[in-house]
Amino acid sequence: MTGRPTMARVVRTPAPPYYSVTTTTELAPGYDGAAHRRLGRQLYERASALGGFLGLEAFFDEGASIAVSYWESLEAIERWRNDPPHGAAKRLAKSEWFGPTITRIARVEADYGFNLDGSAAG
Repeated sequence: MTGRPTMARVVRTPAPPYYSVTTTTELAPGYDGAAHRRLGRQLYERASALGGFLGLEAFFDEGASIAVSYWESLEAIERWRNDPPHGAAKRLAKSEWFGPTITRIARVEADYGFNLDGSAAG
């Protein structure tokens, strides 16, 4: 994929295969949405600089959130998993913001969409 990773309601990904990392969480009573968004912007820039990051979709509603990041390879996901600032952010989220949480990694074999204004999704 050429160009900068995207952060949008619907990320325009390259043709498969690529990988998705989905994290779903119930937000804890101490959740600080403004601080989470600030940290998220910093982490987005960090992920973009590591290589292999394709974009992020994140949604919040009624005390829960789901975030899906897209990656070129399992190696890129591993670099992100081992990144020290990302690790510090995960520790903060686990201790202050997130309740029950699960992360799933999947290989995207096919995708399709519509109304994507000529994006790579087909």
